[in-house]
Amino acid sequence: MLALVGVLPGDHDNAPGNPTGERDPATAGSSTVGMSGIALYVLGGINLGIGIYSLLSTLSYYRYAKRSRRQNSEGTFCPSVALLVPCCGDEEGLEENLRALIRQDYGEFKVIFIVEDVSDPAVPIIELVLSSENRPGELVVAGPAERRGQKIHNLIAGLGRAGDAEVFAFADSDGRPDGCWLAHLVLPLREPKVGVASSYRFYLPEPGCLTSVLRSAWNAGVLTLLGDHDRNFAWGGSMAIRRKIFEKAKVEDAWRGALSDDYALTHAVRRAGYYVKFVPRAIVASRSHVTIRELLRWCARQMAITRVYWPNLWRIGGGSQMAFVVFLIGGGMAAAAGSVKVSVLLSAVLFLSWLSGGIRARAVWLLLPEWSSQLRRYEWAYVLLAPVASFITVSGFLSSALSKRIEWRGKVYEMLSPSDTLVLGSATPSVEAKVHRIR
Repeated sequence: MLALVGVLPGDHDNAPGNPTGERDPATAGSSTVGMSGIALYVLGGINLGIGIYSLLSTLSYYRYAKRSRRQNSEGTFCPSVALLVPCCGDEEGLEENLRALIRQDYGEFKVIFIVEDVSDPAVPIIELVLSSENRPGELVVAGPAERRGQKIHNLIAGLGRAGDAEVFAFADSDGRPDGCWLAHLVLPLREPKVGVASSYRFYLPEPGCLTSVLRSAWNAGVLTLLGDHDRNFAWGGSMAIRRKIFEKAKVEDAWRGALSDDYALTHAVRRAGYYVKFVPRAIVASRSHVTIRELLRWCARQMAITRVYWPNLWRIGGGSQMAFVVFLIGGGMAAAAGSVKVSVLLSAVLFLSWLSGGIRARAVWLLLPEWSSQLRRYEWAYVLLAPVASFITVSGFLSSALSKRIEWRGKVYEMLSPSDTLVLGSATPSVEAKVHRIR
């Protein structure tokens, strides 16, 4: 019956609930427009369901964040750690980031910085940090990668200098963790079935840089995909794994020919019968300015990597965001034309998005107390920009659907499969300078 109502243009005229004969603009006109109206209501219903699910997931994440803040991270589990940090270029805030890593409040650990070439602009800064900090550490020069990502190539070179460390930890050079980050990250590894303990980045909004605020709002949405469940994925900028599990899961074999260190490690650990433990208190703050072009390129790269390494997540995530954006556009047009029903449905969908955005912001305040004053100034952004961030995701989704070629840290790669990567060469100097700024 619903379909018949949609295809018969006169069915809404003088209906019992419509004595004036006026018709809802969402379904008025020809049969084609009527079908479009029905599709719009269906799409709105789907988005309403997704919005409710997203809100429940966000609330679950918030509760998990609150519980984690109350947990005592002190304990007797303090194995020796080799902390591997691949570096590339003199990026914004590099010295402060490296000092934050080497100054961790932890027992026995050694920091290993790895670069591709001794001429890398990061080398003088690494040498300065190593010479001025009273902590064990060294610099490793890995050389250029062939048939795999440069980051993975650097990590494998760094593992050769890990000595007898019981745990391998990994961090990115563009993150700035707090002093207890490593202790929080390693602690869950005492649980026998935890294969990897991992967290995620949080891009801080930069004053006067609206695109960095938009990136932060986008980042907050992805962050709440993680939580107290078995669907987590590891993130290479904040993860730790016991040496014996690393070897048992044959992670180094999984990295052979791969581009993504964290996705490949996630799948290897799961195949070995372990799971990824998300550690909210090990979230890493990251700071940098970004242009809209860099933001779109960055998002497209994340989506392209996800398409190759986790295609189901790519399809579900990209498809749901596409449905949201199409409904915002179509629903907005119908509402502007005077459709009361679509206006109500659109308002409900937007309200759920805004509410989830506000809760995400408050969860991050809990986990990054040292940055809470800065984050509170941008509470409006996490609320109002939550729907806008979906347009960034759709842009990356469409771009990644067309190509598996990406530019990353000055190099161009073609991902043929999760275990087959072509290194096509260096990016142009203008692009390379930008790629060095964001990851």
